[in-house]
Amino acid sequence: MARDNTEWMGGTQGDFIRPASDGDLDFVRGLSNQVFSVFGDYDEMVPHWISNPECVSAVYIKDGRRPQGFVVLSLAIGEILAIAVIPESQRSGTGSALLHYMEFLAIQRGLKMLLLHTAQENEAAQAFFGKAGFEVIGDQENYYPKGQTALVMSKAI
Repeated sequence: MARDNTEWMGGTQGDFIRPASDGDLDFVRGLSNQVFSVFGDYDEMVPHWISNPECVSAVYIKDGRRPQGFVVLSLAIGEILAIAVIPESQRSGTGSALLHYMEFLAIQRGLKMLLLHTAQENEAAQAFFGKAGFEVIGDQENYYPKGQTALVMSKAI
């Protein structure tokens, strides 16, 4: 994984975002299985996200110890590969904080645009990314392991 030691403080004392490590693998795998299972099996992808030197991944920590979500960015293509927040922390600003953190790192690395894929039927994700300034630029059929269509979204940064 491309290491970046930048940490961000969250809005609440004790909350922060830090680079993910191998020690976060179980959390990222568990949350991926929980929130992405409708799209397919991600067990093999998760270790690749964490260990890939061309990816930067981060975890949002609450109260100094409890992970609440994660995000993964491919530096090679400027694509947010995954972002997820535990259900009880959704709509609390955690996802937005993770997204802003990756935008900050992408800008530091000289990227001018971010891309992402989100499921065509995932209206909540589309609204979240739209509110963050992403726009739909196309679609990709059979993108997910179970064959769903993804919308391709981009944002100039």
